[in-house]
Formats: sequence, C-alpha cells, structure tokens
Amino acid sequence: MGYSKASKANTHARLVEAAASRFKERGVDGISLADLMKELKLTHGGFYKHFGSREELVTEALELAMKQSGEVMRKHGLDLDKPDLPRFVDFYLDETHRDGRAGGCAVAALAGDAPRKNAGVQAQFREHIEGNLKALSDVLTPGSPQEARATAILMLCALYGALMTARAVGDSPLSREILRTARKRVLTFAAPAKRARVRGKGKNAETAHYNGQ
Repeated sequence: MGYSKASKANTHARLVEAAASRFKERGVDGISLADLMKELKLTHGGFYKHFGSREELVTEALELAMKQSGEVMRKHGLDLDKPDLPRFVDFYLDETHRDGRAGGCAVAALAGDAPRKNAGVQAQFREHIEGNLKALSDVLTPGSPQEARATAILMLCALYGALMTARAVGDSPLSREILRTARKRVLTFAAPAKRARVRGKGKNAETAHYNGQ
C-alpha cells in the first residue's frame, strides 16, 4: 500500500472513530460534518474523498460504536469464557458508565435516534440487540430457550431503560436512586449465570458475544 492510500485509510478510520464517539455523546444529529472535520483538523470538502454522503458515515460509525460496545460489555462480565452477571450489572448501572457515554453502551446512547432514522439504521440496531439477547440468554442458567430469551429481554430492557432514565435526570439524587434500585433488582429477574465454558467449543470458537459477533 502506497503512502497516499495508507494516509487515506488512516484518515477514513479517524473519521469513523471520531463520529462513533461524538454520536454516542451528542446523538447522531448532534454534530455537523463541518464541526467533525474541524475537530480533526480536516477540510469540510475533504469529507467527500471518503464518503459519498453523511448517511454512509453514519452507517460505518454506528457499526463501529456497536462493535466497541460489545467489546466493553464482554470485558465487564459478558465474556462467554467467564460470564459474571453481577459484575456486568454493577458496571452497566454505575455512575461512571452513566457519565461516560462515548465509551459505553451504544444502545443506551443512541436508541432514541433510531426511530427517526431509516430502515438501514434500524436494521443495525435490530442485529445488535438480537446479538445482545443471544449472548445474555447463553449465560443464564439452562432452561427452555423461550424462558431464557424472555428473561434476557426483560433484563436488557431494564438495563437500557434505567441507564437512559438516569441520564435524563442529570447527576442528581434521583439519578443515583434509579441506578441503585435497578442494580439491586435487575438480577432478581435471572437465575445464576452459567460459569462453565460452553461444551464442545474451543477457546476462540465462541460465536455468541454481547454484540452478536
């Protein structure tokens, strides 16, 4: 790869990463292309060397945001090798996560944007949330698949909703009460997580993670 191609690829990646972070902080429509390019010390016109439209950037940035979100969630307790639901819930409903939109859950940060976007964006959320449900179902105590999925839906909705509501009321006693109460109650929805490795799968063979990858 020549220097110009390598430089272009690096700039493209920087744009996508910056957009993913800013979208989670401010919403998909919360930053203009001009401001994003200025932040990266790039010209506005240079954007079109990388993307045909803003929608193309949104698609790539959301994909990266969801991938990063999955990595964070696995790191904090939803790794299939060593699932730890209490640790995951503690992380998810912590004030640090509440305040750290850019580095946290993409669904809680951006779900409010999805209904106003096109079918492609909604499909990205649908795929990601289905992956989340699959991963969470897989670390619940074995039961019927229908029961595990129903419990996973209830838990995820409680987690997403509690975090979004805690953010909506700002850093306040009510916000902390919401996080504290939800953290205490949400695990009552679920039986203890499976601790053993999924049988028949090698260390790197798992296909179900928090982000469905």
